Amino acid sequence: MNVIKKILDRLFSTSAAGLYMLLFAAAIGIATFIENDFGTSSAQKVIFKARWFELLLILFGISLLVNIARFRMVQQKKWAVLTFHASIIIILLGAGVTRYFGSEGMMGIREGSASNHFLSSDMYLQFQVLNGEKKYSFEEPVLFASLGDNTFNESYLIGNQEIRVTLDQFIPNPKEVMEESENGIPTLKVVIGAANGREEFLVRYGDKVNIYGTLFNFGNQEDPAAFNIKYEDEGISFLTSKPFVQMVMATQTRDTLAPGIYHPLLLRSLYSDGEHSFVFGDFSTSATANLVSSDQKMTSTSLGGLKLKVAVGGQEKSVFIAGKQGVEGRPAVLDWGPTKIAVAYGARKVELPFSIKLRDFILERYPGTDNASSYASEVTLIDERKNLRENQRIYMNNILNYGGYRFFQSSFDQDELGTYLSVNHDAPGTLISYIGYFLLTLGMVLTLFDRSSRFQQLAQNISKIRQKTNGNLFMLLFVCIGLPSFVRAGPTYGQPSIKSSHAQLFGTVLTQDHHGRLKPMNTFANEVLRKLSRKETFEGLTGEQVLLGMASNPKAWYSAPIIKIGNHEEIRNILQISGKMASYNDFFLPDGSYKLKEVIRKAFNTAPRDRGVFEKELIKIDEKINICSMIFSGRFLKVFPIPGDSTNTWQTPPEGHSHTTSVGTGIVANFYRLYIPALQTATQNNDWSLPDKMVNELKQYQQKNGGTILPSSNTVKAELLLNKMDVFNRLGKLYGINGLLFLALLFTGVFKPKVSLKKPALAALGLLVFGFVMHTIGLGLRWYISGRAPWSNGYEAVVFIAWVTMI
Repeated sequence: MNVIKKILDRLFSTSAAGLYMLLFAAAIGIATFIENDFGTSSAQKVIFKARWFELLLILFGISLLVNIARFRMVQQKKWAVLTFHASIIIILLGAGVTRYFGSEGMMGIREGSASNHFLSSDMYLQFQVLNGEKKYSFEEPVLFASLGDNTFNESYLIGNQEIRVTLDQFIPNPKEVMEESENGIPTLKVVIGAANGREEFLVRYGDKVNIYGTLFNFGNQEDPAAFNIKYEDEGISFLTSKPFVQMVMATQTRDTLAPGIYHPLLLRSLYSDGEHSFVFGDFSTSATANLVSSDQKMTSTSLGGLKLKVAVGGQEKSVFIAGKQGVEGRPAVLDWGPTKIAVAYGARKVELPFSIKLRDFILERYPGTDNASSYASEVTLIDERKNLRENQRIYMNNILNYGGYRFFQSSFDQDELGTYLSVNHDAPGTLISYIGYFLLTLGMVLTLFDRSSRFQQLAQNISKIRQKTNGNLFMLLFVCIGLPSFVRAGPTYGQPSIKSSHAQLFGTVLTQDHHGRLKPMNTFANEVLRKLSRKETFEGLTGEQVLLGMASNPKAWYSAPIIKIGNHEEIRNILQISGKMASYNDFFLPDGSYKLKEVIRKAFNTAPRDRGVFEKELIKIDEKINICSMIFSGRFLKVFPIPGDSTNTWQTPPEGHSHTTSVGTGIVANFYRLYIPALQTATQNNDWSLPDKMVNELKQYQQKNGGTILPSSNTVKAELLLNKMDVFNRLGKLYGINGLLFLALLFTGVFKPKVSLKKPALAALGLLVFGFVMHTIGLGLRWYISGRAPWSNGYEAVVFIAWVTMI
């Protein structure tokens, strides 16, 4: 008994609880790397859904319960610590309920149609057995991944026959490869450029298969609708009913091949009928197809392949099936005479006791753009059991709760005639978790006011200090914060630079962003510069000076290292640079081809939730390149309102960087082609009267034709003032230094209690109050500019409450 007691004491001690927390944190960190390299399914299999991880959470939860009793938190009325401990236990309990009793999936509905089922997010092996005249159906939940032990070995007794199913191999992202074999057959490899990049398919002798709209007919009777391929006398030829263009890839030689006659089929040549294009990459007179994995990372759209062995009455057969998350599996049928078995791998269809009908799908766009600002589903909830028909609206922040199911607006069909609703059935787990989060917040707040807490003890120690001392150190820090940051006086690129007074005038021009919001060019220029280089200025130039310099003198700015690429080594290797900054020229080869073309296409074709750090960084950098291209071409100047346009669309100059060809008349057609040469001339003779005049005329045109959506002059002035103050960026530094100062005061009060810190503490508190006031002013200006109260943002409201509590 003593041995058992010692073991239990060690398992559920305070130090053990700390160890469990460290192991939990380490597991979460490792799972992030696994998910990035091998996909979410691997992270779930190896960590999140592994038995050892569940045991770790159970041990941690029990240790919390034991410590509540051991330290007599209830008897000693340690309500703050008790609430904190209890909240974590409840959160763990809610997670367990969700893990074992919850379910989720996706429901797709077209306008005018109703659905009473959804497809599960979990994967299943599904079986249908036809034994004589009797039909049996059953399924097994499975989790196969690139990592971990993928095993499945089950036996089922159907009638008087035993059926054994064994997993032979799991193949992530299966791909057919051609291998030479004495027992093989003539096989062609067809290469097609599809949405997901280059895709390869094998067409065997005797196949008649449709691949992306082209019917390949190899070795069968001629079909007028097919691309007919013939193999005889050690040669391959083809015949079609319409003309094809043949381009030899090595020489770029083109020929138009007439229909109705056979032509020699050339390998590594592009064939196109104007609608479909493909290349025959390889041919073997005797080959077999072997399945291999093309990529170990399993994303939400990846195909998983299973090689199964199914035995009935001692007779074993092999079958290959494939499936992907959120899609019903396509069954493969095995025949044992009187017994037939259909097996599929994919999502399970979950039936609902009610149905949802989509009356209308509504998509709203930002003014002047095709970007969705919001979308909603107008649905009718139908429950025949209760004779219920109720109209509901589901949109981004409004869910439909009914019968323990929650429906979220997830996405929509590209033709805008259908919707996808995310379905969650976890009412108990969600409620338990929310209670836990509430208690966790309450426990943290109570800790601040609990007299027995360490926080209050330190506060009392500091408040008891009475000795006097000067605040020289604090004043030095304060002066350092207040000093302006120094930048290099002269620009290195784009000399001579745009005059600052003209840049400020240009900053007052209104522009329409891709969301449809009208903002001063000063705001847009600052956003662009921060997006490109993560800086407020570049080589001493403001955002407006950078924009106008790039537009008026592109060649000088092509080599400016203005694009921040960070520390990602693989990206730097592709670009062949060593630093953290890159120029526009660094992204292009001497022939003008884009260095990131292939990797960018692959990154965009990866589902957003499956993108790793590399893909996300690539997309960000590609956006920066597009922004630079937009500035160099003049397309950043979306400053011309269209008179009478009901969509309030503003347009860019009708021509890019061509400044010599006249297009029509009026300010829209002529402003840019005249303004850029005016800038170039002004930088040489320092006479800025003409560019100033042109900008003022543009502002007058905007006021005359902008319509009711134009912001008031006071709103524009408020936004320019907010940009000039740069409140939030500057206060971030102030809060950081002030936090370190408070920490220094805290440690000084603990280790040197006789040293008086009254004046430094009061000064630090005053600085915090000053920051609070300036932050409030900044939020007030933001509210005035946007026309919304700062409290409409939950994060800002929480920050406000935290500040008030601290003060």
